[in-house]
Amino acid sequence: METRFMEPQKWSDEQATPDLSGTVMPQGVAMTDPFQAQGQMIFVQPPSGAAKVMGILIIINSSFGVLIGLGLLLGGSFIESLLGAAAQQDSTLTTPQIEGYGQFVTINGLLQILIAGVTLLAGVWIMKYQKRGVHLALLAIGVSFLLELIMAVLYPEYTTQGTGGGFAVILITNVVANGFCGLMVAIPLMVSNNGLDDSSLFPSNAQ
Repeated sequence: METRFMEPQKWSDEQATPDLSGTVMPQGVAMTDPFQAQGQMIFVQPPSGAAKVMGILIIINSSFGVLIGLGLLLGGSFIESLLGAAAQQDSTLTTPQIEGYGQFVTINGLLQILIAGVTLLAGVWIMKYQKRGVHLALLAIGVSFLLELIMAVLYPEYTTQGTGGGFAVILITNVVANGFCGLMVAIPLMVSNNGLDDSSLFPSNAQ
């Protein structure tokens, strides 16, 4: 009896049907790492709003300062005229005192406008998260402190009169007041994630 062996059918590319079922994986991503497959998640915290709030407060305060300075600057001669009318009824008011007080008020008004204008610009910069705004505001506070002391020395009869302690009281009062203002302005620098840029009022040329 003759035994016949069945020859297996030869493989042909035309007979191959690829199995395309399943999930297409990103290239270079392993199934065993689900975190890598989903991608790394980065949480970005928005910057603190302390700089914007402080900038707005500085702008409001400086705007009032400019208006007050304009009133003092334009009202110097008016105050002199009022004191002149009062001098006719009160013999203790002399002409040098009247003229000196009008000049004192006018200079105060001019200085008030300059300091308030610089502080206003600093407030705009701080509101835009520019660190140089904080530097400018602190500089304006320091200059204002020095100018107040100079005015107290040049016009002691108008600045220290009635304080009881004279120049010492003016000095202590200005140190406390300007120190408090400086701490308030520096709040954006002390807040974490303040969002301030790297700008500086005095940029360094060092590379």
